Order: sequence, then structure tokens, then C-alpha cells
Amino acid sequence: MSRTFKRSKIFNADSKKILFLINNFEAYQDFLPGCLESSELPCQEDGSASGRLVFSILNKTYEFKSLNRTEDLVVNIIQSEGPFINFNASWKLEPINSQDTKVNFEATFSLPFFLKIFAQQSLIDQLGLKFIAAFEDQLKR
Repeated sequence: MSRTFKRSKIFNADSKKILFLINNFEAYQDFLPGCLESSELPCQEDGSASGRLVFSILNKTYEFKSLNRTEDLVVNIIQSEGPFINFNASWKLEPINSQDTKVNFEATFSLPFFLKIFAQQSLIDQLGLKFIAAFEDQLKR
């Protein structure tokens, strides 16, 4: 069974700054809760950004590798390796004016059995909101 997290939020930042942060894998360890390591991997032949994030969750370490494909103001993220059975996410940006951007974020994923028991929708929503808040705080720096 797939799980989903969706949120829309208006950020006080232009779309270029937001796109840069989404694809700046090196920065994630500086602000993302639970992220121990983050690094950019060699670019893909199709120009996609690729990165590696290492998380600590429930006293266990998980490595997540993803491909980020950016087209105009949309970033699609696909897990290439990691703890999920599958993971797909998208960031869709809509400039409101030169200083504000509406961001629609959606993640859909399936977890292996040993993680499903911890993945109640309320916990997924809490973690997702923490991620969005941390992202927003980083944009303000």
C-alpha cells in the first residue's frame, strides 16, 4: 500500500533560489532533520542531478540515492537506491511575484514491511511538515 504526503506552501523566495536548494544535495545535511550525510553524485547522461542522503531513523541508518529531473519549474525525484520499495516526489513551483513562490510538494512511496508498522499517516505528516519547515528556514539564510 502506497503512502502519500502532499502540501502547498508559499515561500518568500524566488523560484531560482528554491530550485537551487532542491538540487543542492550537499546542503541537506546542514538543515534536514535526521540527515547525517549528504553528497552529490556524478551527473547522469540525461543531465539529471543525482545525490545521496544518509538518515538516522529509530537508531538505524538508511541510505537514500535519488535522481532529480528538472524541467522548467518542476523537479521530479525518483529513488534509485534506498529503503523504500518505491519513492517518487515532485516539487512544482508557481511564481507569484519576484519575491514569492507557491510550492506544491507531493511524495508517494511504498515501505517494506519492517517500516510499515511505524508509518502511520500522522507520523508521515509530522515528518513531512518538519522537512518543509526546515527547507523554509534554510531558504531564509
